[in-house]
Amino acid sequence: MKTKGQFLAFGAIVAGFALSGCVSSPTYGTDKTASAQLVDDMSNIASFGARNKERIEYKPRPELVKPAGRAATLPPPQESVAQAGSGNWPESPEARRKRLRDEATANQDNPNYVSPIAGDGPAPDAYARTDLASPNSRAADRASRGATTMSAEQSKEILRQRQQAKTGSATARKYLSEPPLDYRQPAASAPAGDLGEDEVRKERDRKAAASGSKSWREYIPW
Repeated sequence: MKTKGQFLAFGAIVAGFALSGCVSSPTYGTDKTASAQLVDDMSNIASFGARNKERIEYKPRPELVKPAGRAATLPPPQESVAQAGSGNWPESPEARRKRLRDEATANQDNPNYVSPIAGDGPAPDAYARTDLASPNSRAADRASRGATTMSAEQSKEILRQRQQAKTGSATARKYLSEPPLDYRQPAASAPAGDLGEDEVRKERDRKAAASGSKSWREYIPW
C-alpha cells in the first residue's frame, strides 16, 4: 500500500511536468521557457565533470622580422626650423621696438620715409583741426570737384528708374518672379481707380449718426 502511494505521487509529479511542458509560457526574449531554463540550470549544477582538464600551452610571441641590410641606428633628428634669430621665430615687443627705432634713426634724413611708430603725443582730434574749411566749404568743394548740374530730363529719368526699381513696371515684366502682365490688368467689372469714400467723411458721418443731430459740415462735400 505504501509503495502504491509512492508510485501515485511520482506519477502525479511526472504528469505535472508534462502538462507544464504542453502549456505555453513566455520566453522573455530567449529560446527557452522559464521551466526549461530552470531544469537546465538544475542539471548543470548536479552534473560533475572532470576536474583535470587539458591545459592550454601558451608560447611566447616571436621577435619582429626586420628587413635585411638596414642599419640598426636611426638617423639623427632634424634640427628645428624655428630657431632664435630666424625668420620664423616670433619677435618680442622689445625687439620690434628696438628694430623700428634703429630704422627711424637710420632714415631720419630721408624725407620720404614714414615711420610706423605712433607718436608719443595725444592723438589728433578731428574736431580740433585748425585747417577746416570755411562755412563756404561745400561750395568750394563742389567747385574743386567740378560737379556737373543735371537737366530736368535727367532728374526725371533718375526718379523714374528709382521708382521702377522699387515698385516695378505695369507694362513690362523684368524678372520671372514678377506676375505676368495679364494678371496685372484689372477685370472689366472691377472698380479700377475708385478710391472709395474718404475715411474722414465716414468718421464724421458715424459721429453724426451717433449724436442724432446734423451739422453744417455734413453739407460740405470735402
